Amino acid sequence: MIRFSTIHIPSGSFRVSKRCNMLFQAHLGTCVGVGLFDHNAGVGGIIHILLPEPVSSFAPENPEKYGSTGLPMFISQMYSMGATAENIVATVAGGALVGPLSRQDINLDLGGRSTDIAINILCEEGIAIKKSETGGFFTCTLELNMSNGETDIRPAWNYNQKLTQKLTQEISTLKTLKSSPANILKPSRAFESAPPSKKEVELTIESLNPIPQTALKIMRIVQQTRYTLDDILNELKKDQVLAARTIQMCNAAMFAGKIKIETLKDALLILGEGTLISSVITAAIKNYFIQADTNGYSMCRGGMFFHSIGCAVTAEIIAKMTKSVDSKMAYTAGLIHDIGKVVLDQHIARRSPLFFREFHQNHADYILTEQRILGINHAEAGAMLADKWLFSDLLTDVVRYHHDPQNGSIKAKSRDIVNVVYIADLLMSRFHTTIETDKLKSENLNQILEAVGLSFSDIALIIDTIPLYIFELNSEA
Repeated sequence: MIRFSTIHIPSGSFRVSKRCNMLFQAHLGTCVGVGLFDHNAGVGGIIHILLPEPVSSFAPENPEKYGSTGLPMFISQMYSMGATAENIVATVAGGALVGPLSRQDINLDLGGRSTDIAINILCEEGIAIKKSETGGFFTCTLELNMSNGETDIRPAWNYNQKLTQKLTQEISTLKTLKSSPANILKPSRAFESAPPSKKEVELTIESLNPIPQTALKIMRIVQQTRYTLDDILNELKKDQVLAARTIQMCNAAMFAGKIKIETLKDALLILGEGTLISSVITAAIKNYFIQADTNGYSMCRGGMFFHSIGCAVTAEIIAKMTKSVDSKMAYTAGLIHDIGKVVLDQHIARRSPLFFREFHQNHADYILTEQRILGINHAEAGAMLADKWLFSDLLTDVVRYHHDPQNGSIKAKSRDIVNVVYIADLLMSRFHTTIETDKLKSENLNQILEAVGLSFSDIALIIDTIPLYIFELNSEA
């Protein structure tokens, strides 16, 4: 039996190869994917386009991120490996209006513009488009079999084989129930299990390995107006395990690249105070998130953690752009906003076919779907954790209201940071497409942007500023 290795193509990049036993794959939301293959030359690849064109008039640092500059580079590399325009066949996918939608999403239309640019470039090159499934309202997966050039475009929620089998079995059960007179009045309830009780949720919280007390204390120290680095280092030295994880995190590509860091003092001197604090909290949060399975909220290992890092980095970028909140606090808030999902993960996993059907096929509201199926949503579960761990009011409000930033119960001092995390979370759900499900409403996005000093036209700039390693984290999952 021939074994295939799967190669994930992150947003803002492309990969070209000779014919081989590999499956190239791109998870697409608003981004656009183009698969090319020349059967005569045995050459193919995928480009994962993040934005239609560079935001500024200066030469882009990473031209492969954009349709207007990256696709010509991709095609040129195909030619350099022996492919010809007349023999290349193309598949185009993605460019979705990822719901829930607002008028602003439609007006911005980044995915639609990327699609138009891609199609125009392919047509100008004389490359035939054999398959195109673009637009729509949900994420998809574009796959290119590098052994035979075959492509496949599937809704993202059909990506996980186990989940697909469970969903197929459930639909079969539903059809059987509908055909039975005894069940004709309430077929949709016959296979649902009862939501977990409040006691079961509390027991789940008790069974989880918590964020270390040292990390929680450092989070509280950072929120004070006056503190020194010695305060943080002295706390960190009390937890040797967390200190070791912090050094390991500092040596990750996202923080240090090729520079070898061996001590906390090295980290401070080389990376600076902000990055050291970020890496402490990130190391602690990673250990918490790895308790989640791959059959619940995230269908790829590490998906929730990588989404949280994306939100943290994006929130930090927004905070620095707007000066509306402290950037270190924004990073921390972005990291912890979804902690409630770890609590509910095992409960949603048992009901995943029902959850995915309600959310994707019936277009149900995300939070309301959780509430109906579980009797509680992840923001509420997260707030229970935040209270237990003695989070500040600021961070607790982020956890509780990141899906509802205009809720009247948000404290005045918390409103800006809730808005910043909401915007970061929204952008990650549109552009950092892991095999994940969370989608936020965006009908009031203009008002939320204005509240922190941004306009809708700033969205492309924010996306363009997100470091490419955030998108590359998908490949680790």
